[in-house]
Amino acid sequence: MKKFLLSLVLAVVIGSLSGWAINYRNYGGRIGSFGMFATNKVFSAADLVSELPVDIGDSQAKVEMLTPQNHDFGMMKPGDEGTHTFIVKNTGTEDLRLRLGATTCKCTLGELKREALAPGETTEVTLTWTVKESGEPEFRQSAQILTNDPNKVAISLEIMGRIVENVDVVPETWSFGEVATGEPLEITGTIYNFMDDKILPGEASFSSEELTALSTIEVESYEPTEELDGIRSTATEAFKVTIKVLPGMRQGAVSQNFLLPFQRLDGDGNVIPAPAESIEHGGEMISVTTAGKIVGNLGMIGPRSKLDGIPGGGYLYSFGRIGKDGSLKCRVHVTLRGDDRKNTKLKIRDKVVPEGVVKATLGDAKDRATMTLYPLEIELVPGKEPIERLGTTKDDYGSIWIESDNPKVTAMRIAIKFAIPGE
Repeated sequence: MKKFLLSLVLAVVIGSLSGWAINYRNYGGRIGSFGMFATNKVFSAADLVSELPVDIGDSQAKVEMLTPQNHDFGMMKPGDEGTHTFIVKNTGTEDLRLRLGATTCKCTLGELKREALAPGETTEVTLTWTVKESGEPEFRQSAQILTNDPNKVAISLEIMGRIVENVDVVPETWSFGEVATGEPLEITGTIYNFMDDKILPGEASFSSEELTALSTIEVESYEPTEELDGIRSTATEAFKVTIKVLPGMRQGAVSQNFLLPFQRLDGDGNVIPAPAESIEHGGEMISVTTAGKIVGNLGMIGPRSKLDGIPGGGYLYSFGRIGKDGSLKCRVHVTLRGDDRKNTKLKIRDKVVPEGVVKATLGDAKDRATMTLYPLEIELVPGKEPIERLGTTKDDYGSIWIESDNPKVTAMRIAIKFAIPGE
């Protein structure tokens, strides 16, 4: 009998634990639709019912929002405080009772001016948000208003915005798309200053000396407006940047930083001395990524395993390490495109690198549909000692330049990567 009772007790315990586990698995780990709640007091599930303003079973109160339930603060810096007021109206026939509910963040504070509204009356609900350092580009928080309207027992009021540091750049990357060689290009963008101080821009440049030398840069300041700048109209000031680049860029992808040094100004327009740590790093600087592609009239066709484009323009042909019986020659094609291709002649620049080791021969042109093909033979000539140009540094390559008699066709470099044994 004792064994039977013990078995019965164990069965009840095991059954209860199994039921609890199944229930927790299905429902216990879920987060409510308003996110993780936070209140100024101990909060329990019963609060959603027991702390409603009144018994709503037969209430004739009706809540209506006279303002949107969400508000976009726009651009805010860490530490900034934003306040927004929502307006609630009772459109029912009985008193509307209100109570502040939970918020999704402790840094969102709610203030309710009145907790009871007669039919036809309105009141204000104010939410205050302080921007915190979060590492996220945007914020979105909500707060609850509990009511005795049987159709809307809880109203979610939402605030949102974008967190910005000292400056904001539009667009984030300044792209000029694809531009043919021999053609000028233009880059435009806007820099918004969200610092408390106005700034004095210095001499702008690019991280590429070649691009800087070809560029004329204009930086024009203006006062942001909501009509023109939208949510960025709260910026202290804005700068329209226009960059005009003369022809001469090498073929290939371009990815350079636009650099704008600046000094801060006080309320009287005087320069504020820069902090010592800023001076140690070259002063304060705004950096913007610029990108695009120079699509030249010159190109190359060859084995994909050996031939590849070079960032910034040109091509790389890799012989690799060549053994005693390896081939010292290769054959590829230089392509010429464009409307003037039939009136343009290509040639190899007199000097190849290293002289006496790399030889290049350009064959006769042959028209093929929309391009003209020039066969190019590259030959490596061994010396008494082993020779290596394996690209360990930017100058550690062989080099061939293809140029033309047409000023619109930019010269193209072919880098050669190889290692050959001595004789």
